[in-house]
Amino acid sequence: MRRTLAMYLVLLMLSGLAGCQYYQEYRNTKGEADIKEEKAELLKAHRLCLQKYEGDPAAAKERCAPYTQAIQDFERKNPGGK
Repeated sequence: MRRTLAMYLVLLMLSGLAGCQYYQEYRNTKGEADIKEEKAELLKAHRLCLQKYEGDPAAAKERCAPYTQAIQDFERKNPGGK
């Protein structure tokens, strides 16, 4: 009886560890997806800014500079396209 109970307890603990591993994989995948989504939104906003000022390159450079800087900072913090 004790042996069966001990075996059951060991199996329960091992299955809990496997659950932790899957949760960690989920968190990693979710984090990567969030980063890609943020980058896509940033690129879209930059594109819209450039389109808005496409007739005036000087204004485009000045007004869209925060987007350009944010993109460069983003790529510096998240190398490898992530």
